[in-house]
Amino acid sequence: MGGGGLRAEGFRGQGSRRDGRGREIASRTGRPPQQELPLRRRRQIIEAAYEVFTANGYETATISEVAARAGMGQGTVYRYFGSKREIVDHVIDFGVEKVMVTMRFPELFGTARSVDEFVDVIRAAVGRLYQLIEREPQVLRLLLVEAGAIDSELAQRLLGLEAMTASMLAVELTRGVEAGWIRRDIDAEVLSHTILTLIGPGLMRELLGGGNPAVRQRSTAVVVGLLERVLRTRQVS
Repeated sequence: MGGGGLRAEGFRGQGSRRDGRGREIASRTGRPPQQELPLRRRRQIIEAAYEVFTANGYETATISEVAARAGMGQGTVYRYFGSKREIVDHVIDFGVEKVMVTMRFPELFGTARSVDEFVDVIRAAVGRLYQLIEREPQVLRLLLVEAGAIDSELAQRLLGLEAMTASMLAVELTRGVEAGWIRRDIDAEVLSHTILTLIGPGLMRELLGGGNPAVRQRSTAVVVGLLERVLRTRQVS
């Protein structure tokens, strides 16, 4: 067509290449490797630090140990993180992420339509938490021991996690009250924190190495049994 016509070559991206026979080689799509590498390196360092900090303790752990665990030099670690304290911030996030994924928080709330269903949700969530601890006992040491001992800022972050979880529980309890399947005279805010407090001793037992399937089952049964009795609406005789 006339001079205003466009040739197909005009639509090729700047990354288009041709092989030795003149055939076009398709450009690779997605994030360029040079952008992916820093993300992979950071994740690699965080995972290595998670293993080192929980095995040796944060105070005694060194950057050289983290680097060795990650399979890289110390200089590479310092290229991505300025200090051990900076790394532990991300390690705590890594541990919290494990708990959040395991607990499946989006599935916990908004589905129960009775006290029995709500209790089943709590029982299943506690069971998944114990499964995580059995697979990775170091995650409990990280969140309950190491983080709180490092400094007050990290301790406050973990208290914030407890407060967030309690707040979500309180919303669910309030929903049950408004729907009529939870008794109206409960204090949702106080009870939500109480539920988490009741779960605490079982977790501490795991931390001390005294947990086993039978003990976990009994502990969970006591917690959900108490919860069930507290939540049920009172029958009018």
